[in-house]
This record gives sequence, C-alpha cells and structure tokens, in this order.
Amino acid sequence: MRLGALKPPRPKLSAGVLVVAAARLAVALLGLAALDVSLPSYTGLPAVLALIALPVPLLVARWPGSGWATCLLVVSLAEWVLTSLIDGPAPVALTVGFGCLLYLLHTTTAFAASLPVTRRVEPAVLRRLLLRLAGVLAASVALMLAVLLAPRLAGSPLLGIAGIVAALGVTLLLVVALHRRPVP
Repeated sequence: MRLGALKPPRPKLSAGVLVVAAARLAVALLGLAALDVSLPSYTGLPAVLALIALPVPLLVARWPGSGWATCLLVVSLAEWVLTSLIDGPAPVALTVGFGCLLYLLHTTTAFAASLPVTRRVEPAVLRRLLLRLAGVLAASVALMLAVLLAPRLAGSPLLGIAGIVAALGVTLLLVVALHRRPVP
C-alpha cells in the first residue's frame, strides 16, 4: 500500500475561493482602518480601547458571520465618540470617510459571511454587489454632507429646497424598492 494513496485530494483553487479569501482580507483591512480612522489621537482612553480591540478585525475576517463583526463596529463607533468628546468634532471629510468606511466594512463582512469558501461566485453577483456598493456610497456621502453642512445653511432658502428634493428622492427610492420587491 502506498502512503500517497492515504492522503486526501487537495481542493482546487477556484475563482470562488479567491473571491471569498479576498473578501475576508478586505474585511480585516477595513476593520483595521476603521479602528485607525476613529482614533486620531494616540493617547488616553480611546488608545487603550484600540489596543484591546486590535485583534478583533482578524477575528471578524476569520468568522465574518459571528458576533465579532458587531463588536468591531461598536468598538469603532465608541472610539469615534470618545475621541470626538475629548478632541472635539472631526472635520467633515473625515466624518464622511469614516461613515463610508463603516458601510464598506459592514457590506464586505456580510458578503464574506454569506458565501462558503468552496462556492463558485458568478461575475454577475460581483457586478451587482459593486453597483450596489457604489450607489449606496454615493447616496450616503450626499446625505452625510447635507446633514453636516445643514447647520451652516440654517435660514437659507437652499436648505428648504434641499429638504424638498431629499424628501422626493427618498420617496422615489421607496417606490422603486417596493415595486421591485416580490409580493408574498
């Protein structure tokens, strides 16, 4: 009996495995970035919280469907709030970037959790995911900028027009989303 006959066959490295591995690597990198962006100063309580939370993005990348993902988002937001209370509010660009980063982390984690490692990923699925990411990021950036810049435009007629346009846009999005939803 040959010894080589007892070894299990090596799984083939498919595009699906590479996509899932890339998604998990992206989760780890986005998680580390979220901890870093939410911590502009490296002293005090937020820094201690970041050091304790440093392995969490790696745990999220390993088990994306677990509670570690929620833990990472909560820790990042807690750091952001603590740093804002200690150092003052962050600039608008950093706030928008942090919001986009958290959304990307959330979506990438959900994508990595939804696919088993051995599954083949169709290009159409990736294309739809990327289009969805781009659409939500564009809408989120516009909404965040509107919310962050609204106090500066208080009393301006532009603020009233922007509110009407935003209300109509949200209504249109809801109508489109409900129209595409299958009826049970």
